[in-house]
Amino acid sequence: MNPTPAFRRLSAILPGLVLVLSLAVSIYDPQGAGSYLRNQVFDLYQRILPREAGPEGPHAVYIDIDAETAKTYGAWPWPRKRLDDLASRVKNAGAEAILIDMPLADRDPTSTAELMRLWAPLQTERNLDGLGSSLTRVPNYDRQLTALLASTPSVVSFVPGKTAFQNAHDPLRRAAITPQGGDPRHYMNAVDTWRATLPAFEAAAKGNGATLPDTAPGKTVRGLPMLANLDGALYPSNVLEVLRVAKGGTGFTARVATPDNGFSFEIEPGIESIAIEGTSLAAQTLKDGSLALYFGNETTRSRLSAGSILSGRADPAAVTGRIAVIGVSANGSDRMYQTPAGTRLASGAIAANAIDQILDGHFLTRPGWVSAAEQLFILVAGVLVILVVRRFRFRWGIALTLVLVAGAGYGSWWAFENYRWLIDPALASVTLIAAAFTCALMTRLHTEDEIRFIETQFSRRLSSAGLAKVKANPRIIQAEGSLRDVTSVVVGLRGFNIISDRYLEDPTAYADILNRFFSPMTKIVQDRNGMVDRTVGDALYAVWNAPLDAGDHASKGCDAALRMVENLEALNEFLEEDARRQHLSHVPLSLSIGIDTGTAITGNMGAVQRFDYGVLGEPVSFAAYLQKNARHYGPAIIVGEGTQRAVGDRYALLEIDLVSTPRHPEGRRVFALLGDPIMRANPKFRALQEAHTLIFSAYRNQRWAEARAAITECRKLNGAIPTLYDFYEARIAAYETNPPGEHWNGAFFAGRI
Repeated sequence: MNPTPAFRRLSAILPGLVLVLSLAVSIYDPQGAGSYLRNQVFDLYQRILPREAGPEGPHAVYIDIDAETAKTYGAWPWPRKRLDDLASRVKNAGAEAILIDMPLADRDPTSTAELMRLWAPLQTERNLDGLGSSLTRVPNYDRQLTALLASTPSVVSFVPGKTAFQNAHDPLRRAAITPQGGDPRHYMNAVDTWRATLPAFEAAAKGNGATLPDTAPGKTVRGLPMLANLDGALYPSNVLEVLRVAKGGTGFTARVATPDNGFSFEIEPGIESIAIEGTSLAAQTLKDGSLALYFGNETTRSRLSAGSILSGRADPAAVTGRIAVIGVSANGSDRMYQTPAGTRLASGAIAANAIDQILDGHFLTRPGWVSAAEQLFILVAGVLVILVVRRFRFRWGIALTLVLVAGAGYGSWWAFENYRWLIDPALASVTLIAAAFTCALMTRLHTEDEIRFIETQFSRRLSSAGLAKVKANPRIIQAEGSLRDVTSVVVGLRGFNIISDRYLEDPTAYADILNRFFSPMTKIVQDRNGMVDRTVGDALYAVWNAPLDAGDHASKGCDAALRMVENLEALNEFLEEDARRQHLSHVPLSLSIGIDTGTAITGNMGAVQRFDYGVLGEPVSFAAYLQKNARHYGPAIIVGEGTQRAVGDRYALLEIDLVSTPRHPEGRRVFALLGDPIMRANPKFRALQEAHTLIFSAYRNQRWAEARAAITECRKLNGAIPTLYDFYEARIAAYETNPPGEHWNGAFFAGRI
């Protein structure tokens, strides 16, 4: 109920810290934590909705030097003669352009120079005469492949990130890259190693570009860089190069998006697209210049085994008019890469997929406003979830969280399905769930503390149903004080001090008598939705309308008081029997009950180390005053003016005094509660009520003789109250000796209550 300041700070900080950490992950992506979640979602989208082939079918065909080909024609690297035969057959089949996806970095092992170098270490005494002259007649297949590349729309490749063990040189750049809007190198990672194709082949081919960079084993390939930064020099990818060569392009334009003032919600700085000059083709890219790969199923990929082409088994129509990508998937070691589609593909197959994407215009993009929108959603939705979880029950908070998560997921899928936008719902969903559960955990810890307090404070004060209501909503019990209209009932035993002396030597019997008194009285209170505030000695303090709302609480208090008077008979019967057993005289007990209704202060009160729920204020203190002085008036139940106004004419209330206090110097009327609404309608009660009116009219106007005469007549009526009349006759005698003054209104000063 009163959590420590440290706990309150922790409850406020932890859910907010979840949002801050999530925003930091979204902005800075430490160790790829944010992109990992994002990639899992986008991979799933590709599996659900793979890329479809265009109306013309695949534009590229992947010619694979696969394991079956290696069994027949040997593992890669091949002699130039075999690669020349494969390229010639592809050319003759009518390929629009040829891309050799692997670098031709080493010389032909079957060339004259390489064979001479191989045989040179042999012993000179061996009879090898004529070997040199024979080797000179071996055809130069490097020259033949060079001529083929020169006569064909061909592109060779280099590998960024690979180390060149020999023939190291800067790759030949065949087409210029023109930046537009900014320097694209600012958004790319530079590499300082690469393995290039031999200069002769680079010079003969119509294009030279970067293939898939060297990646860690097992890493999923989701993007293909369209540009390579080799120590500050920009080169196109081999995919862009083969498209330029095939479509007659002249160069490239790298468009960089940068806001005019350095910041914009609509533009995220980075490389936007790379256009092929002289054509209508442009590859839309992510901000680092990579093409987000969008894979299709088997029907969108065209693949031929290199062995089937060399053996003549392949259908030439599968190559005619298409861009042929020659690649390697096996050379004695695995050369396959994991893809979002769930299949492992070779670098050449990935390049063929990228060619089809660009030609069909199927691009996965993240518009510039997406990152800001994701972060704004995390912040706004996270704050909303935290507020709902803290303000309402957890089930409402988790329901809102699930709605927001479902909305984020649906919105992301809708954007992917209709626009191929990559909007991440994963980080926001994880954040909202984590914030909701963190907030719920802290709230639960606080609630458990509240429930323990409630069980301690109210398990014996409220009925089972009332206790359940407070447990279900602990916020009913406010930690700070609050003002409430309450009805206070204070019940005490008259005459108990007389018989209690008999049981001082028997504490068990003493406690049993009090238990027999408090138990039924407590049940009467709780059955009428009241709270037993406390017991002090032989007095019971009960309150209605605190902490639970109780409609018409004044009537409930009056009804409870009447039932208490009736139930005292059982205790008197027990005491009479006990007195008879002990051969003692029986002293019957009666009740003194004070009731008042008004505004009181409710809440946790006491020492910080141990709070106690309490109800304090004038209704409680005045009800206690009435209970203590009820014996002077005679009737068991004395009611304050506040209760009388609340119940109106529903109960048999007889005015008996005007009590003055420092807060109410003009006096507050007090009444004797003689019965329920049935008695209120009794003509005998009405006659007594009219007679009392005469008494107080004479008394308050200081007509003492007339007041005595009215009292004498009242004593003759049914329901007369002898104790009250004795009390007033004594007052009249005192006032005759010491008159109260000219302006006295009949109030009796009770002092500070």
